[in-house]
Amino acid sequence: MNSKFILIVLCCLLLSCSTNQPIEQNVIVVKVPPIYDEKLSQEENYYRFQHFLFPQLEIPNSIPKGLPNDDSLFSISVEEDGELKLNSYEIGSISETKPLTEQLETFFQERERLGVYETGSWKIVKAVGIQTAPSIKYGDFIKVVEAVKQSGADPIVLLFDDDARPKLIIDNSTIRKTKQ
Repeated sequence: MNSKFILIVLCCLLLSCSTNQPIEQNVIVVKVPPIYDEKLSQEENYYRFQHFLFPQLEIPNSIPKGLPNDDSLFSISVEEDGELKLNSYEIGSISETKPLTEQLETFFQERERLGVYETGSWKIVKAVGIQTAPSIKYGDFIKVVEAVKQSGADPIVLLFDDDARPKLIIDNSTIRKTKQ
């Protein structure tokens, strides 16, 4: 009798948990690019980064000499004082991201008008990289990412200086030691 009751309760729980409604989630994907490899030439690093941004792009077997004129990645920097820069030009602040969003939208519309496509596709180039000062709070960073996403940017890439790359810090002082 007890096992039947438990089985009925479990069935009711499982049936009540299932839903046909899709669960809406607001997900922002931010990619971390590969590190510049000093062992590779500038051209090889360029194609490696392009393949990261646009995975459908195949890296040629023999890398041509010289870098192509590539303006596919807009660079946004978040300064310590909260100012935003788009390709080194001041374009708002963390508290006022609308000018940034509007300017990116304008650039993307211009690229569409000019036919600036990702290599091997009909998708307009809308790649944006974001670099922040180490003192910027996570919530402020997310405000900037959301403003960039609202402009239609894709992909959104997190850029680092060599010194600012995240480092894994392990604090062993809080680990309790067990007696053996």
